[in-house]
Amino acid sequence: MTALSKELPIDMLYPLNEAALISKTDLNGVITFVNKEFCRILGYSEEELLGKTHVFLNSHVHSTEFFQAMWETIARGENWHGEICNRSKSGQLYWLNTSIFPILDKTTGQVQSYIGIRFDITEKKRLESELQSQKMQYDSVIESTDGFWQLNSEGRFIDVSECYCRLSGYSEKELLGMMISDLEANDHKGDLMYQISTLSGTTSDAVNSKVFESMHQRKDSTHWFVEILISYYPNHNNFYVFLRDISKRKLNESEQSALQQQLNHLQKLESIGRLTAGIAHDFNNILASILGYNELNKYAAEDMPDSSLKTDILHNSEQVEVAGSRAADLIKKMLTYCRQDEISKSDTTIELTDVLRKILVMLQEILPSSITIETDFLENTYVTIDETDLYQIIVNLFVNARDALNKTIGTIKLGVSLVDSPPQVCSACQEKINGKFVEIKISDSGSGINADKLSRIFEPFFTTKEVGKGTGLGLSVVSGIIHKMDGHIIVESEIGKGTTFQLLLP
Repeated sequence: MTALSKELPIDMLYPLNEAALISKTDLNGVITFVNKEFCRILGYSEEELLGKTHVFLNSHVHSTEFFQAMWETIARGENWHGEICNRSKSGQLYWLNTSIFPILDKTTGQVQSYIGIRFDITEKKRLESELQSQKMQYDSVIESTDGFWQLNSEGRFIDVSECYCRLSGYSEKELLGMMISDLEANDHKGDLMYQISTLSGTTSDAVNSKVFESMHQRKDSTHWFVEILISYYPNHNNFYVFLRDISKRKLNESEQSALQQQLNHLQKLESIGRLTAGIAHDFNNILASILGYNELNKYAAEDMPDSSLKTDILHNSEQVEVAGSRAADLIKKMLTYCRQDEISKSDTTIELTDVLRKILVMLQEILPSSITIETDFLENTYVTIDETDLYQIIVNLFVNARDALNKTIGTIKLGVSLVDSPPQVCSACQEKINGKFVEIKISDSGSGINADKLSRIFEPFFTTKEVGKGTGLGLSVVSGIIHKMDGHIIVESEIGKGTTFQLLLP
């Protein structure tokens, strides 16, 4: 810029003198002139300022390099513009929008003095500082959350925070082109728009807010839980939303719920076990008495002369024996269930497929010829389990499969393999499992089990069979033996397509 070489017109000097702080210095920066506004703003008299340099007013806000650059500019005869903070006589800081003009000698063109024209911008700087502070606080609040949105009334993004971009996997550009419904998990579609409609539907001009939970879907299709604080500003017709990631909390709640269910289940089984044991022992005593007296009646009838009465008594005695045998078998199952805690881990290692083939030979006697057995065995597979326990497990499951086929033509498949189980939940104990197991899989093509009953099939005395056709203890005994061997059970079933039991053993 060119140096100031001409004096200002007289009609411009008065308003400038009234509005600006004007000073003049020599080449060394010594003040030779100040106007009244300069003295008024900084609180010094003219006498106190004349003969001093501007160092006298230094606020120490600016660096030495700042002033050095300024002096180099004006010494070259160039104008300088900038903002300078000066300290008043009272110690208060004043910000001044400053322009310094070198005054050139008309003959030689050399700089002979400097004129400074300043305008007070202290209030402007204060407001800027406040705005900057508010922005920093705002940014701090935004970054302290797990996400922030600004939405219009249609649910479209106006603004999103960087932290939400990081958590969701979407870029800011992607989100600004999306609707909030694009972020909701499929079974939560429409939840956010419903919340928005309930807030914006009010007639009040006051800010309305609410807090709720929702499930969102990241860019990689994984789901996460968020807690949302949403506020509606009627004057702007916009929504401001703060989000917090509560996925860990939800996971902990889910795990606690699962543990509580397991505890309730174990307490329930323990109570049923104690009750069953008492009933079984008392019933066994009663049954022994019934069968004993029936045997005496049988002996007495055999000594009677032949008659229709003798025939009827002996027939009835045989029926009592048949019923007694069924009752004794039931008592045996009840006591087996009650004594599961007494089952100890076997220390016998068996080759699984050899034992299963022996069991299948015996099973041929209880299965009708209309049922086909298919096997798929991985040979040389070893597990540590008692052969008698394994027999009880397989027989119980095959009898259930036979009953599910209901004497119709069908297939029961028995397989043995090594599996690397993905993370899943045991159908019996509800414990999370994963890892390598020996799998015994038994599948049938029968009627299947309803989903509402599937979760209860391991409960003692619960059965899906008709009255009189099942005790509801078979699967309870199977579960007890499998879990004593540190194993687990996975059950899958579909109505009309059959049921599959996966026995997972270490």
